[in-house]
Amino acid sequence: MEKKFADIINEGKKNGKKLSEINAELKAAGATFHLSSLEGNGSWTEAEMASGFIPGAPAEDAQRTLDMSRKMEFAGTKQIQWIPGGKFEVEYDENGYAKRAVKVK
Repeated sequence: MEKKFADIINEGKKNGKKLSEINAELKAAGATFHLSSLEGNGSWTEAEMASGFIPGAPAEDAQRTLDMSRKMEFAGTKQIQWIPGGKFEVEYDENGYAKRAVKVK
């Protein structure tokens, strides 16, 4: 980002300007980008909100490895776990410890 754009943004924030005012100054200075707020309703329009869109929580990262931790509720059973790369059957012993994981086709 050019120094003049950074100056416009920093001065605007310092002086309490609205994003629309800062964006107008950026456009006048030749910027090919604009600022948008991630606060409030997550950039949903009022029409979208009125028609039933509800902003949700951010997505969580996918589980990438098998969970081989102790799980007493699974003691003496076999459970299926899905991770990127396949479906696995995890076998738990009588104390709830995972003792074996086998990829299932």
